Amino acid sequence: MSKKMRLQIGTLVILAALVYIVLQGSHFSNYFLPVSQFRSQMSRYNNQVVKVQGTLLSSSVKYNPSNRTLRFDLESQGQVLPILYQGPMPTEQFKNASAIVKGKMVNGVFNAQKLMIQCPDHYSAAPTTKS
Repeated sequence: MSKKMRLQIGTLVILAALVYIVLQGSHFSNYFLPVSQFRSQMSRYNNQVVKVQGTLLSSSVKYNPSNRTLRFDLESQGQVLPILYQGPMPTEQFKNASAIVKGKMVNGVFNAQKLMIQCPDHYSAAPTTKS
């Protein structure tokens, strides 16, 4: 096999790998869906693991410590999504906070595999300087 042929095959392999990486990355271009968007397109995401974002409604939180089951509702633009999460109870700061859950719908309830709380109180505005 000539050097030119090996170079062309190598280039083709590299291009194929880049195309594969780009296509795989396109699945993550929409990092999460707001509850309202997920609700309006639920049939599209049937049996798929997705990330959904909304405000965790404190009045809906119910935790069963014996089996470590947390039930709560996420809300976005008037749409509510019931969530079931198996795992440790987050601290009290999570109530009424923005949250992202990763999982899928099962029998009308979103079964979350992962719960991520976005804590705005950990961030503060940058100090302003007067000129």
